Amino acid sequence: LLVYPVKSCQGVSLASSPMTATGLKYDRHWMLVDKRGRFVTQRQCPRLALIRVEIDEAGGEISLHTDEMPALRMPLNPGDADLGERLQVRVWYDMVAARHCPQADAWVTQFVGKPTRLLYKDTERPRLVSRYVPKDCVDAPQSRFADVFPLHITCSPSLADINTRVDRPLTHAHFRPNIVLASPTARAYDEEEWTRIDVNGSWSIMVTSRTPRCSMTNMDLKAGAMYEDKEPLSTLRTFRCVDPAKPAFVCFGMQAAPQRVGHTIRVGDSIVVRERGYHALTEPL
Repeated sequence: LLVYPVKSCQGVSLASSPMTATGLKYDRHWMLVDKRGRFVTQRQCPRLALIRVEIDEAGGEISLHTDEMPALRMPLNPGDADLGERLQVRVWYDMVAARHCPQADAWVTQFVGKPTRLLYKDTERPRLVSRYVPKDCVDAPQSRFADVFPLHITCSPSLADINTRVDRPLTHAHFRPNIVLASPTARAYDEEEWTRIDVNGSWSIMVTSRTPRCSMTNMDLKAGAMYEDKEPLSTLRTFRCVDPAKPAFVCFGMQAAPQRVGHTIRVGDSIVVRERGYHALTEPL
């Protein structure tokens, strides 16, 4: 289980998490934007891969760390007094309500090297997922600053197959999943047929679509830099353009949402595929 409290910074491993309408706890609650209000990721600033994120639940604190700067410490669950102006920011096709975190401006600007602001998702204004929502979702899926769906799933057999075909091995971290599934007997890419999986036989996750990939697969995560040869994305284009509606898109991993919120997911939970079906990116994700 993995969450990315600050979008495009390093992830945090969890042993367990409540399953909420916006996915796992603390996932993508914060996001960086430039002076024009456009969200900033490793595509624009590869050095974001060097920011380590730590969560202190007991102390109610989140902290950002790099090797070159003192840590930035902030409230884990900020109240109104901790936050600045309300604004709307675009995340792909959605306008998302956010709050400015003014105490972080100097730190993030110094690290990025140009004027940058840190935003917190405005919890008073939910962001409902509007595309590819399964009719069987009892609780309407939401997301904070995730690209679209509250959950992203990758599977180890599929990643293992990819790594037999590319010269520069990839890790799950290149694909930024929330849930990594492992099985010694599963076939590679079987997840692309799933539409519903059960967790411990007691509750379900709805699998909604493939995930298109971008240049972040070309990251040297340890150096915080993009490989100039555009690999391994160029090689992935030769065998992972598999979506029938978007044959030019490189895809890996699956978007997902809980059928119902309120359950707890834990490392080591068993997963059973309950329903299979057809996936096609017939509208923008």
